[in-house]
Amino acid sequence: MIIFKHCIFLFIICQCVNFNHTKTFGQKIYVESSFSPPSVSSTGRATYKVVIHGTQQNPQGSLPQVSGLRISNTRQTLRTANFNGVPLVRVELSFQVQAERVGSFTIPSWPLTVEGQKLIVPPATLQVLPPNQKEKQAQADLRQAAFLELKLPKDYFYEGETIMSSLTLFIWDRLPVNRIENVPTKIGESFSSNKLGKWADEKRNVSKYGKLYSSFTWPVSLTAAMAGIKDISFEVNLRVRVNSRRNSPFTSPFFNDPFFGFGREESLTVTLPTKSIEVKPLPYSNKPVGFSGAIGNFSTKTRIDSDQVEVGDPVRLNFSLQGQGNFAAIPAPELLSNKEFKVGPPAFLFEGNQETKFEGKQNFEFIITPLKEGSLDLPSIMFSFFDPYKERYETIEGQNLKLQVNPGKKWELPPSTSSSEAQKNMQNPSSPGDLFQTASDPGEWTTSLKSTPVDKNSWFWVIQLIPFFTVATFLILGSKKRNSLKEDFRIKKANLSRKLNESTEHRDGVQFFRAFKDLLRMQINKMDKSRNSFALSSDELTKFIKERDLGEKVTGEIEEILRLGDDLEFAEGSSNELDFKNLKSRVSEILKKVS
Repeated sequence: MIIFKHCIFLFIICQCVNFNHTKTFGQKIYVESSFSPPSVSSTGRATYKVVIHGTQQNPQGSLPQVSGLRISNTRQTLRTANFNGVPLVRVELSFQVQAERVGSFTIPSWPLTVEGQKLIVPPATLQVLPPNQKEKQAQADLRQAAFLELKLPKDYFYEGETIMSSLTLFIWDRLPVNRIENVPTKIGESFSSNKLGKWADEKRNVSKYGKLYSSFTWPVSLTAAMAGIKDISFEVNLRVRVNSRRNSPFTSPFFNDPFFGFGREESLTVTLPTKSIEVKPLPYSNKPVGFSGAIGNFSTKTRIDSDQVEVGDPVRLNFSLQGQGNFAAIPAPELLSNKEFKVGPPAFLFEGNQETKFEGKQNFEFIITPLKEGSLDLPSIMFSFFDPYKERYETIEGQNLKLQVNPGKKWELPPSTSSSEAQKNMQNPSSPGDLFQTASDPGEWTTSLKSTPVDKNSWFWVIQLIPFFTVATFLILGSKKRNSLKEDFRIKKANLSRKLNESTEHRDGVQFFRAFKDLLRMQINKMDKSRNSFALSSDELTKFIKERDLGEKVTGEIEEILRLGDDLEFAEGSSNELDFKNLKSRVSEILKKVS
């Protein structure tokens, strides 16, 4: 046994000597490159391999990017050595490649450095072919596994108009979804929408495209921000169970039974295909002077809480709008004070769905104080709006109401007693017969008349404990609510950070800047909970940051990155020249400072 161990030790020493000998005398270092396989369909993936013979050291170099190919920044490294006869060592680098379109794509020659030597990697070409019929069907199945549909009641909007629509998520019954990670989020700044909560309608066994689905529907109120042809989209994330990455539906379009297994989870992003909607400007002709932006179909009603009061007594005048329209953007009608009435600022009360604020009743309550007596005419209210279905302006006048104002009672001082009567009363006091005195003999002392200290009574401590338990209950409930809000904030922030990292890895510029903008909005919402930060545009975000006075450097960097994102998304810019690692580092520092 000891001899055997010595033999193994000598064999290892000999191999090390042989390796050092090989390195000393030098094996020629050269580079090869290729695609495996050399041709794929537009739905497939390939591996770009760079093999460096004669060394096992890590090379240094920068892989070029090719338009039409999405090359992963993560590489796999494999080192091999063979000492049988002629010593051979090599390093193999592998990069995953996804084709974006059909054609022939060549990665040109590029330099790398190893062991102090500068080497040139030869070019390699990949042929990308159109998908065959089977692959096309697999692609269609994958697109139909989960998708979003947005139903609009008409094909165009008016600027400032609110339209009620519905967003439906369809999930194929064969797709093993564990949960819906988040409610759908709006993509694009051209429309504002209500905050989506739990779906209002859930259905099972919905037939579509020859498959059975489960559907989840959210009511969505959309308001057009400006005129023109504007785009809108939504996306939602699902947690899907898969067997392995090789069979994952997110890396391969083929349904090689990837949905039936109990392996790990992956996140699937379902995106609504971008919809282009025409937004018309409001007509300028026949626009009433009092028009303040109300768009819809409304009826009005005016009432007072009392028709007979006294001078100085306040009266509540309620002016209500009922119907469908952009209630969230309607200001109170103008009602001015005059010589007869003093008018206070109105109070707002909406009766209807508080999330969408599309259909219901909006109440404006004015406090009116009469300044003079008599039969007075209450000031009438004029309300103008634009009817998008009739495509014309309408003006409604509130009912004419009368108020009877009485003068009220005047305060009179009581009559004072004359001095002569007072002297007479003093000279003629009451006779002794009018006076009498009562007396009582002292009785026997009883313990029931003794005063008991308050803190000795049980009811005293019961009364003291009631507010204590009430305050403790509110503190516990408030703590749970705060913890729940913090947990929701943490989960949303983690999802956005993951999107930021994934878009950096895949060089997805649009997704990168969207994730940064949403993270910035979350930080702003944390700083100022009074405003809906997720409805802010890039200019409004920059304006808010400037108001917070975070420094010119931070403000300038935020403005620059938001501009890059808008140029990339709306001006059809290119992300090929962007340094995503540098951008990722910059936005991380910015988000730390904006907190």
